[in-house]
Amino acid sequence: MTTPLQTLSLQIFGISTGFVTAGAITALSYSTVPIFLEHPNEVSLRHLRALFSSGSHIFPQLATASSAAFSALAYYAPPSSSLRNQYVLAAVGAIGIAPFTVFVMKPTNMTLKEIGEEGQEGIKKAGGEQRVQELLRRFGRLNALRGGILALGAAIGLKAALSP
Repeated sequence: MTTPLQTLSLQIFGISTGFVTAGAITALSYSTVPIFLEHPNEVSLRHLRALFSSGSHIFPQLATASSAAFSALAYYAPPSSSLRNQYVLAAVGAIGIAPFTVFVMKPTNMTLKEIGEEGQEGIKKAGGEQRVQELLRRFGRLNALRGGILALGAAIGLKAALSP
């Protein structure tokens, strides 16, 4: 059993962390990818590799923290209640970016990373400049979708928190 203050703290933390992280992930797609597309692919791929590295050190941890807060709220919610089910869905939505990244995004991410490591030779082997641009656009779309998955989890958590 939790106190009202503990419940409120978990709600605020889970919801705000989920929405802020989703916003940051999505913002990268809408602000960074267009800039990458305006620059030479070799330069863009080098910066994308740095983006992958920095993002991998913060976004998974924040999504996990949001999911943990929703999981705790689900655990302490009355058994067999819709509130418990909503918090479970929120937790799954928050952590859902992990399997999405591994199973859906990883092939694109790894291809871009490998091309970037090989420089101009990698760009040629991949099929040229246009192919790299297509992969960058695909990364942007998938990354925005990943942010949307996390935002959906946070929205479900918000709905649960506002339930009577």
